[in-house]
Amino acid sequence: MIEQLVDILPPVFVFTTVLYFWMAVRVSRASIESANNTVSYFLFLIGLMTAGSAFAYGTTDAHMYGVGRTLTFFSSGFVPVALYTIYREFTVGRPHMFVIAALSIVPVVSTGLAMTNELHHLVWSVVEIDGVIRFTEPDEHFWFKRVHAPYCFGLFGFSIIAMAGRLPTIARAHRKKVILLLTCAVLPFAVSVGNTLLRIGPIEFPFTSLTLVLLLPLYWWTSVALRVYEFSPLAYQTMFDHVRDPIIVLDKSQRIISANNPAQDLLKSSESELVGHKLWEDVPEARAILDHGRDRDLTQTVKMNTDRYFELNSAPLTSPSGRNQGTVVVCRDVTERKKALRALADSEHLIRSLVEHSSNGILRFARDTRETSGRFRCIFANRAAERFLQSGNGTLVGMPLDKLELLNPDKLAEQFSGDSPPMTSTSYETAIEMDDNESWIRVVGEPVGNDFSVTLIDITQRKRNETKILADALRDPLTGILNRRGFEKLAAEAIQNNDQGAVLYLDLNQFKAINDRFGHQAGDALLKAFGHRLEYCLRPEDILARLGGDEFAIVLPGISVEDAKHVARRLVETAFEAYIIQGQEIECAASVGIALMPQHGQDLWHLVSVADQAMYNSKQISQEDAANDKAAYVEAAIAS
Repeated sequence: MIEQLVDILPPVFVFTTVLYFWMAVRVSRASIESANNTVSYFLFLIGLMTAGSAFAYGTTDAHMYGVGRTLTFFSSGFVPVALYTIYREFTVGRPHMFVIAALSIVPVVSTGLAMTNELHHLVWSVVEIDGVIRFTEPDEHFWFKRVHAPYCFGLFGFSIIAMAGRLPTIARAHRKKVILLLTCAVLPFAVSVGNTLLRIGPIEFPFTSLTLVLLLPLYWWTSVALRVYEFSPLAYQTMFDHVRDPIIVLDKSQRIISANNPAQDLLKSSESELVGHKLWEDVPEARAILDHGRDRDLTQTVKMNTDRYFELNSAPLTSPSGRNQGTVVVCRDVTERKKALRALADSEHLIRSLVEHSSNGILRFARDTRETSGRFRCIFANRAAERFLQSGNGTLVGMPLDKLELLNPDKLAEQFSGDSPPMTSTSYETAIEMDDNESWIRVVGEPVGNDFSVTLIDITQRKRNETKILADALRDPLTGILNRRGFEKLAAEAIQNNDQGAVLYLDLNQFKAINDRFGHQAGDALLKAFGHRLEYCLRPEDILARLGGDEFAIVLPGISVEDAKHVARRLVETAFEAYIIQGQEIECAASVGIALMPQHGQDLWHLVSVADQAMYNSKQISQEDAANDKAAYVEAAIAS
């Protein structure tokens, strides 16, 4: 069976070597900033060990055998050094370079002897038996048996035992990594001891390298998946000395037996001076707290002098068997925290005052745990909220959300009544009646844990301004009647909603001449006066607009032909009346054109175009004839 493995194992060892080298490179790159990059060297040396077996096992070539043995001696000599370095890094700190150099003497000598073995044959010998080249085993030679093997097995075993003994001093979060690393090291070590020292199995068979092949997944899991190289050594003594808070350990009689560096700074004495003394014998408050907390955990704040506050945390120190061995005291200067808490209390008072007197309404809603429906109830409301929601009796607190109809509670319930706390806020506007006037508020709901808050912002003035801006955008700034944009918006709706009606198109005759003669101010006054006269002749539902210059348009929705003629006649009559502008009497008649619905169409601008053309046709009638027979003029102004 073993003979059949001669052709199988070397390629397996080569493949395993490549994987170990790959892991070593990956760990080395990933642990550039870590102090524990020795793990990458350890993996590299394991790869060299399997590479040595790949060269040496089953070969009859002396050169290849020498290369394999050299790699084996090099890796087996430095693996214990690497493991020792890892042990030190994981526990008490990296060893000094002189220590590593001293430990490397034997591996260096062994490697040198293996490289020069052809000169002295101190490590192995080449013999020919029945015409077949054979190599003696290293344990037949003095150097391996008396120096190399005891050194390697001794240092490797010491590192394993020492690391296992230090497990209680390693942080609990890192113990799993260290235990796995120990497992990876112990198994090949045990196999090597059994084969080399106890002679279990053929001495020439590479049991150790085969074990490393089988442990490859475990090494990958430990080094790559768990990233054992990221382990940070944190011995309890190091942690004790580097904690920022002063820590003092007392014995059963309340005498100091240990104090960390911050405690020594606080008490202004070295540990050697403090050991054996009572803690703060001149501070009765501290001594009373220590006596009271001797058998249980206790945290209290005491004022040591006029301006400093300290928080003392006293806890009993017990042995693994449960026996009381003393007390651990942690002392923390909380003066700044006390000041911050006092400032926070003042800030909270200020915030409460600001909230209570805010012009915005502020409410807080929480789920009613007494009801299975889980509906929300108001748990806080300031004065402004009571004013907005017209609750002068202060009855908002305790009121269900669904009763506050002014808030549009369905929107709030939909946003915040889910099983999981909402992550987003909601905002909407709603109209309310206040003091016989319509007002507008913006409701802003925001999640507060499992509850939510509501802010009510008065936006009435903004709404009024928006309405005014919108109205101004639709009206002619000179005459105050609709402009082209406003006319298009309202007139189109009126035409669409009525089956009959009329569209009138008007302009002022000789307006340009009057404007040139009397000036632009007089012209503007004439346009304003003409617009007011037209408004006076129309119904509230009629739509009047100035389209530009001296051109005006009127939509008479739902009116008959005869009524349209009557309105047009009134407009012509009022246009012929003289105007008093800047103290002067000015005569400026108007021309009119009429388009009828549905005879001339249903599209607004088509009707305006028809009426415009009818107006130009009516201009063929002289002013005198139009003034004498207004009915005939109106008949002529109707589009054909």
